[in-house]
Order: sequence, then structure tokens, then C-alpha cells
Amino acid sequence: MSTAAGLGTKGMPARDRREEILIAAMREFAERGFAAVSMVSIAGRAGISKALVYQHFTSKEQLYAECLTALADPLLERLDDEMNPATAPFAMPGNALRGLFDTLGPDRTAWRIIHDPTAPATGAVADLVHGYRNRIAAHADSGVRRFLDALGDTDERDIEALAGIWTAAVDAVMAWARAHPEESADDLTTRFTRLIDIVFSIGATR
Repeated sequence: MSTAAGLGTKGMPARDRREEILIAAMREFAERGFAAVSMVSIAGRAGISKALVYQHFTSKEQLYAECLTALADPLLERLDDEMNPATAPFAMPGNALRGLFDTLGPDRTAWRIIHDPTAPATGAVADLVHGYRNRIAAHADSGVRRFLDALGDTDERDIEALAGIWTAAVDAVMAWARAHPEESADDLTTRFTRLIDIVFSIGATR
């Protein structure tokens, strides 16, 4: 069928078909990683031919970039809001997690796309990946800096160390969240905010 009138194969509007491919690609990249995914596997996930995928996207790199942008832009916008200068320092960890859980919704596996170790290491897509990761790292550094400053700790190495711990902890939290899809965003925020409070209260009792 001709796509001249904005229709894809079998009468599906081209815009809807493109969205269908993006959803399939998002799941493939999240579950398998960039290196293990192919245009063939994306087509298989979407239930269409590889040729049809190529009608909408020129390469796997383009698909990855669009999936990454669709995921990271709203996520970083939410983090910008949750971790703004007016946010109380001790509220920032919980706010950051709530922003992540709310934005990702039930599809928590998508977090892996941002931190995929097999993502392109050079070129325009790599620059896009590094840009998003750097913005997330900047939020971690800023949040930790303000958190420790409120406790009277301004040691740069302490800040660097805790920012690294926080980043690793968020990855672990997201892994736990993926394994427990029955927990809502509110449930997860409440649980991990409580655990953060417990961990930091230990130091206050020493």
C-alpha cells in the first residue's frame, strides 16, 4: 500500500507505525543492550518486516538516539524540578527517586538505556549519551553537595565518594524496582525514602 497519504502497511497511519517501532526498540534496547540488538530483532519484536523498519528509521543508531531522547528528556526535566535550589537538602534523595519512578512508570527497565555499557562510544549518538549521563551526574553531585553541606561536611572527597555511592545505589534501587512491578511509584518512593532515613540515622546515633 502506498504511504503517500500518510498510511503505512495494512492501513496503519505512518505516525502510529513509527511509534510502534519505537516502543519495540525501547524494549529491545532496555532488555538486551544496544550491542545485542539488531534491526531484525526490533522488527521481530514489532511483528513487522525489517524493510518496514527501514522505511521509518535509517539505522539502529537513529532508533537508539530517539529512544534515549524520548526517555531522558522528560526524566531530566522532572529531576530539574525535583532538585531545584528551593528543595530542602534532606528531601532531595526522596524527591530524586520519586521523579525517577513517576517518569518511568511501570516500564522501569528503560532506565538501562541511559546507562547501557554497550551504547556507541564514538560519534553523534555517543555525544548524546554522554550529555545525558553528565546531566544526571551533575544532579547527583549537586544533591550530595547540598546534603552533606547541611550536615557540616564540605570535604570534596567525601562529596565525590558519596556521589559515586548514590549513583550505584540508584542503579540497585532501579533493579529492585524492576523485580517488583507490583510496587507503585508511591510505594517505591515511600520505601526507599524510609530506608535512606534509617541509614543516615545510624550515623546520628554514634
